[in-house]
Amino acid sequence: MKAIILAAGMGTRLEAVSGGIPKCMVEVAGVPLIDRMIERIAQAGIDELIVVTGYQAEVLRAHVLGLGHPLAKRAIFVHNDRFADMGNFYSLLVAQEAVAGDSFIKLDGDVLMDREILPKLLAAPGPAALAVDRRDGMGAEEMKVRVDAAGHIIELNKRMDPKVALGEFIGVDRVDAELGETVFAKLRELIELGETDEYYERAYERLLQAGTPYQVADITGCQWTEIDDAVDLAHANKMLGA
Repeated sequence: MKAIILAAGMGTRLEAVSGGIPKCMVEVAGVPLIDRMIERIAQAGIDELIVVTGYQAEVLRAHVLGLGHPLAKRAIFVHNDRFADMGNFYSLLVAQEAVAGDSFIKLDGDVLMDREILPKLLAAPGPAALAVDRRDGMGAEEMKVRVDAAGHIIELNKRMDPKVALGEFIGVDRVDAELGETVFAKLRELIELGETDEYYERAYERLLQAGTPYQVADITGCQWTEIDDAVDLAHANKMLGA
């Protein structure tokens, strides 16, 4: 099992408070997001790390290697040279060679999460699972998940009516080895279709439409938040008592 951190983005909405450093290096309660994420990955027993870089790649690479953490020292860095003009699906696609056919978890680099989330994701049935927070009150920005009567995921997008959604996908998921090639092929199809500004969730949704089984890893009650802007950062600091 490998872990992929997507950390290529510029984080323009955070620039006013970040000073222009890579988004995943923004500090929450005094600790950079990516430092916390690497620790969570190690705590879950995963010992292979892939970091997808883009914006200020060398700054991020130097930071990770300088952590002194055993997992960080072994990190493989993959560069997304299209981070400025492609959707984030491309960051996952460029990691295919480094994945080398293994099972993997994928984490958005702007997610703050507690130590319970990854074990729940790893324990969920396969061949793929999305970490989902069951909740109401979602709006247009949340990536929403709908399931069928058996609890299998059948829809994943921002546009669905929140009333039919089970909850929110938090940007952390798992793909088992037997499905990996199919996932990467579907990501590559987005380029062929001209959908180059899409998120990787668009490829996942196309897989769901084709009948590929995705399961729910229920992380309801766990502590997490996505950090896109200064308001989110303030919320994250408050969540950790800072």
